[in-house]
Amino acid sequence: MNQFNNPAASANTDIGLRNFMLGTYRYMVMAMVVSAVVAYGFGMYVLRTPEGGISEIGRMLFSPAAALGLTFGIIFLFGAVGRKLPTMSIGSVKVFLFGFAAIMGVWLSAIAAFVDPMISVKIFFMAASAFAGVSLIGYVTKKDLGGIAKFAIMAFVGFIAINLLGRFFPAMAPTGGLDIILNVVGLLAICAITAWETQNLKRIYYGTVGNPDMAEKYSAYGAASLLLSFINIFSILM
Repeated sequence: MNQFNNPAASANTDIGLRNFMLGTYRYMVMAMVVSAVVAYGFGMYVLRTPEGGISEIGRMLFSPAAALGLTFGIIFLFGAVGRKLPTMSIGSVKVFLFGFAAIMGVWLSAIAAFVDPMISVKIFFMAASAFAGVSLIGYVTKKDLGGIAKFAIMAFVGFIAINLLGRFFPAMAPTGGLDIILNVVGLLAICAITAWETQNLKRIYYGTVGNPDMAEKYSAYGAASLLLSFINIFSILM
């Protein structure tokens, strides 16, 4: 019997999809905890000096060259792991996820070290609400978001490029109203990308039905991608 005409098969697939997505979000939450712990520990005990300033290590890590290296490093890392994912072990993919979360924690450590904790908490919940909303849209919508994602990716690449340019040449950094517009564009772009990523995870799941190991690997890999999107939303709102 054709499984697409079988209500029992369809129900089992829906349950499997739900479990796959819940597993992905669980991985993401665990990775967020790793990022938060690393951000606090690194920010308070490595980045911040006893006098309240930034250490020499911090100056090197948050230099324009380091920001550029991190940007290209993330692109290379996700591309390399994505290509090798079918042959990687589940443990290796988890190492990638939590290792990446630790790297993001280091990058966020300046917020832990120098921003009022109450402000950080408020922005965190704003980012979490925005992320949950757009991810839900990606999960429930029937419209293919691929076309929107293409424009969103181009817009976000432009957003990143302008910010990197401003780091190397401060005089060229957008200010005032232009800076606000740029951040709004960046925020809308990453929100659209997040919705598309969620929708794409659903497609990936249907391609792994009958292969639980592959589904587990894609779940952890997808969690890393969603974590990156959440951190981008959080960083822009900050």
